[in-house]
Amino acid sequence: MSKAKSIIILVIITAIFLTLVLLTIPLNGEETFPIGDSDDDFTWIIHGIDLGIDLKGGIYAEYECYFNDGREITDEDIEGAMSNLEDILYGKGYSEAIVEKVTKAGNSYIRVEVAGLEDTESLMNLIGESSTLTFRNSDGEIVMTGTGYIETCNITQDQDNASYYALAIQFNKAGTAKFAEITETYSGQTLAIYIDDTKLMEPTVNETITTGNASISGNFTYEQAYEYQVKIQAGITEVKLRLYNCETVSSSLGTEALKYSLIAAAIGIGLIIIFMIIVYRGMGLASGFALLIYTELLLCALALVPWVELTISGIAGVILSIGMAVDANVIIFERIKEERFGSDRAFLKSIPTAVDAGFKSAFVTILDANITTIIGSIVMIIFGSSSVKSFAITLLIGIILSMFSAIFITKVLLKCFLGLNDTSATFYNLADKRIKNKQENTESSDISGQNSIA
Repeated sequence: MSKAKSIIILVIITAIFLTLVLLTIPLNGEETFPIGDSDDDFTWIIHGIDLGIDLKGGIYAEYECYFNDGREITDEDIEGAMSNLEDILYGKGYSEAIVEKVTKAGNSYIRVEVAGLEDTESLMNLIGESSTLTFRNSDGEIVMTGTGYIETCNITQDQDNASYYALAIQFNKAGTAKFAEITETYSGQTLAIYIDDTKLMEPTVNETITTGNASISGNFTYEQAYEYQVKIQAGITEVKLRLYNCETVSSSLGTEALKYSLIAAAIGIGLIIIFMIIVYRGMGLASGFALLIYTELLLCALALVPWVELTISGIAGVILSIGMAVDANVIIFERIKEERFGSDRAFLKSIPTAVDAGFKSAFVTILDANITTIIGSIVMIIFGSSSVKSFAITLLIGIILSMFSAIFITKVLLKCFLGLNDTSATFYNLADKRIKNKQENTESSDISGQNSIA
């Protein structure tokens, strides 16, 4: 790479990096700033990262599910109640709320976490409401409810197309008679299904149904059919929620935790860069710049990826991924040294040749090490609790970016450095110490010889 091309690439990379940094730090002290003369605002990158309840503060609650008549709660009932809660919270603007099932002492509860919530009492009242399924005609009139008439809703294969799925609804005795009357009246017309006041679907009644078994088809994938099944089940089970445990998390504690976490991360990154420069000199300088770029890209990714909610455990995942990014650079630089001097140190390669060979040699090792971590992160995301998932998601994003940083960004920066100077072994800490020792020994012999002659 020529010197002019190296300078141009370094200037472009630096300009992009500084631009992202300026868009990250809230220079005006606000969460947003206006974009020119338009009505749109730009959210500072750092404020675009959704914070979890332990950093932002909010409400943490656990609910016990039950029936008024004392019937036993099943897993399907709990899934339906959870789906209802998610819809309620999402409809109120709490899209990052966490709703999950937890088990304590053999009993199952629904755990709800909502970050940044101030009006706790109203949400608690809202959560306690159960959903209701209704059938409505084209005029919006309720012609039948699900409660007391529908027994179950299950997923089945579509009879007309085995590649898709359908919903099989089974009515009880009263529901069979009622639904037969309704389908006779509205045959050939649409009959909308609502959950509370939200329309779920609007299937067409093809015939009068007198068997008590109705099938709803619509070329559903399994995921779509499952979503409908859970919502319908929530509307017919009459599941009630009883508050089991509730705590409010102070935002001041989260603010302090975030503040000290950022300070610790900044100090750690600074010490790492200093260490890399001392040990690897020019190569360490390139890795230090790459680490800063990596950190900025990681902040952008945390702000852009929609399902990321940063918690204290998530910060731990970020810090771990930073360490792995540095570890990848150490592997590369040590391989460059090996390639430079050779295994038997009998042949000295040029610095550019050693750099190319070092990156190729380290690639497989870095890939294998990171793939195993990626697999572990995916497993934790699928099966872990909310705090474990937060750690795993940030770790997964960080690992992917760290591979990109080590394999691509560090290599580009080092290539640019070589374009400016590819002969200074001292600058890259790749000088052959054998030559230096030999010269020192020769000088010592000359002085010793002079002294003996004198």
